[in-house]
Amino acid sequence: MAHEICIRKTVMADAAAVAAVLGEGKASLAKLGISQWQNGAYPSYRDVVRDVEQGISYLAEDNGIIVGTMALSFEGDATYDIIDGAWLTASTTASPRYATLHRTAVSRAARRRGVMRALLAEAARIARDEGAESLRIDTHPGNTPMRQLLARCGFTECGIIYLAKDDPEPERIAYEQLV
Repeated sequence: MAHEICIRKTVMADAAAVAAVLGEGKASLAKLGISQWQNGAYPSYRDVVRDVEQGISYLAEDNGIIVGTMALSFEGDATYDIIDGAWLTASTTASPRYATLHRTAVSRAARRRGVMRALLAEAARIARDEGAESLRIDTHPGNTPMRQLLARCGFTECGIIYLAKDDPEPERIAYEQLV
């Protein structure tokens, strides 16, 4: 049976299923021994609802089943204004010309089926269509699977950023892709 991954904006009726996918992503990070998303409820159903309300939540469906999610924002990210390294573009939150990817996850059942690759490609397309110069994302240094995927998908490792939120390990590897 052929798998057709469809990516669309999340609607409120999808929020619980998207939160469940994020929960599976949180569990996957825990299995890798990564502190990211392990300190408290984040990302939660409430975060998904807020993303839907802001129009920044997208999901991936495979034959009608929600298998992946991402939040794609054009507001800039203040934690990206200070980087130990250098971005490919000289844009800050004062006048962001980049899109930011956050809260990305794929369900356990859909792992290694190209879902995250499809989400990243769609994020780049949307960013380009919206006039952004680039797409930025960060991940925990220990998240080797994501880091390898970002490299394979054409992202450049730009340096280290530090999360402002309370996290036992606030260091993140920052990536950017010109769109």
